[in-house]
Amino acid sequence: MATSAVAMTRESIGVDPGLATAVRHSSVLAFEPESFFLGRTEGAGVVRDPFGRIVRRCRISTDGSYSAAEGALRFNETFTYDDGEVDPWRWVMRPGREGRYVAAEAKAGVGITGERRGGEYVLAFRRPVGRATGALSPRFFTRFTLLSPDTALKQANVSLLGVPLGRLTAIHRRVSA
Repeated sequence: MATSAVAMTRESIGVDPGLATAVRHSSVLAFEPESFFLGRTEGAGVVRDPFGRIVRRCRISTDGSYSAAEGALRFNETFTYDDGEVDPWRWVMRPGREGRYVAAEAKAGVGITGERRGGEYVLAFRRPVGRATGALSPRFFTRFTLLSPDTALKQANVSLLGVPLGRLTAIHRRVSA
C-alpha cells in the first residue's frame, strides 16, 4: 500500500516515473557523448550574466552521426537565441583512453580535450566570440550531466582572463528520427 501511495503521489504532482527511477539510480547514469549525440537532440537554455540575471534564452538542436572512416562522432549544434542570432557549432569528437576524448570545433580549433569524471563529461576550451579572438577568446568550461537516459543537463561557464562573463544552463533531450 505504501508503494502505491508513493506512485499515486508522483503521478498527482506530475513526476515522470521513468525520471524518478533514473534519479534513484543516478549513480549508474554516465554521460557518454559518443552515444548521446548520435542522432538528434533538442533543448533549450538560458544565458546568465555574472550576477545571475537572465540575459538571453535559446533553443538548441544537434544532429550527429558516426564517421567510420574517421572513427569519430561528427555533430552540428545550433543555438537559436531569442534575439534572432543563430550560432552554429560544428564538432568532431573521438573517444580516447580511460574516459578521455579529443575534439575539434570549427571556430575553437583542434586539440580540445574532454574527459568523463564521476559519470559526467567535462571539457574546457577557448572559442572566439565577436571581436574577442586569439588570447582574448573567452574560455568555456562545460559540464554535461545525464539526468535520464534521454535527457542531459549542460552547464557552461564562460570567462575571460579568469573573470566570469556568464553561464549557459541548458537541457538536451534525445528525440527519435
